[in-house]
Amino acid sequence: MSLLGHVAIGVATARGVTPAQAPSKELGVRMAVFAALALLPDVDFVLDDLAPKVTDLAHRGATHSLSVAVVVGLCVAVAIKAASRRRPVVWGLIAGIVVASHGLLDSFGDSNLGVALLWPFSEERFLAPWHFLPNPSIAGLISSRGLVELATECALFLPLWLYAFLPRRSRGAVERAGTRD
Repeated sequence: MSLLGHVAIGVATARGVTPAQAPSKELGVRMAVFAALALLPDVDFVLDDLAPKVTDLAHRGATHSLSVAVVVGLCVAVAIKAASRRRPVVWGLIAGIVVASHGLLDSFGDSNLGVALLWPFSEERFLAPWHFLPNPSIAGLISSRGLVELATECALFLPLWLYAFLPRRSRGAVERAGTRD
């Protein structure tokens, strides 16, 4: 799957965990952070180039596993706790879920390359029974097929994009609207 679906999950998650009255800069920072977390498993493209003989670092390998998502979640929780912020466990859990979503979504991609979801406990690569998510390559995006796949992915994740970026009313506006009845 290309990056649009992964980023959509990250920005929608950020929107969901950011209070309506928060400054837009805070929302923007959270969107960037959660989008990066959603894309994090694709660091294997770089790792595979750095260590091509390490099969666990191949695409959709270890970095796409649920174990790595748990480790990232724990690291986020520790970082939040060290920064004396509130609810480190909640933030760690949310971060881990966003990272885990990457491998799970990739298993639904139009590809025969499975995902090592259970690494390091199993080398097996998993594919979902349905393969409805497009899987355009970066180089192939310039082609007509790549553009169709990109448009398909945009349509599939449109609800998340709309949720993330449509303006929302502040709590005061919602309360005022409720008093008009």
